[in-house]
Amino acid sequence: MTVLFDTSTLLLALDPDARPPIDPATKQPLEHAKQRVTYLIKVLSKARTKVIIPAPVLCEVLAGAGAAANDYIKNLTQSPFRVAPFDTRAAIECANAIAPNGMRKKSPASPRAKIKFDHQIVAIAIVEQVAVIYSDDGDIFNLAKRVALRVVRSFELELDPGDRQLPLELPEGDDT
Repeated sequence: MTVLFDTSTLLLALDPDARPPIDPATKQPLEHAKQRVTYLIKVLSKARTKVIIPAPVLCEVLAGAGAAANDYIKNLTQSPFRVAPFDTRAAIECANAIAPNGMRKKSPASPRAKIKFDHQIVAIAIVEQVAVIYSDDGDIFNLAKRVALRVVRSFELELDPGDRQLPLELPEGDDT
């Protein structure tokens, strides 16, 4: 199986200071977001699942990485990660997705550049035949849905069952 990480998920994996997404249930930052992604990577690695990082996502992450850029590159050249280019096949997929509706903006919050970027990520997912895209980006979610790709958001990720603290059971007895 092959999966793809979008910027939001990749940053949670790489950057200890990454801002967690908003949990739709609480409208607050998602608790334990980084731990959820760390556990996901552990599970994917154990299953020998390839994690695709689209080159446009890598660019976005590295642009804000500062001094951590070399560490990020080092981590992403190791299993289970593989950087996938925006190549000729991806360009054709992207053009086919954009052509029917053109580059009209759906909302002021999504500038044309972001629309193009998101189409590139989904096109790479199609070319790489990924089973799941991990992303908290609503535009990626909607584009992937149109081409029948499953998207999993951070709030849907499980926590490592081994990390959960069990309640302490105290014996009932004297208060003395």
